[in-house]
Amino acid sequence: RTVVKLNHFGVHGEISLGSLFTNILDLFGKPTMHFLQQLATFESNEGKQEAMLGSKRSLEKGVTFADLLLLYKSAHPPLPALLAMIPPIKGRAYSITTSPTMS
Repeated sequence: RTVVKLNHFGVHGEISLGSLFTNILDLFGKPTMHFLQQLATFESNEGKQEAMLGSKRSLEKGVTFADLLLLYKSAHPPLPALLAMIPPIKGRAYSITTSPTMS
């Protein structure tokens, strides 16, 4: 279990990497071209970097941050960069259990 100190996203202290990537970062959110451009800066192979930026398939409907990180494993952004690149999970304002129609 790897633990990191964090003062970001409402976490002030130590958190495991598992908790960070499961409960804090929105790995299953929809990435933007800006994310792909940032990820490409961590790719050392210019050919792969160009392929990343030229692939429309990378931002197809249903593709997530996790999908792109798995697809482009050779890009190795450090943890501080990932924290800046991947947004936090958005909180829910309501749920079906609080709906007045579900009484």
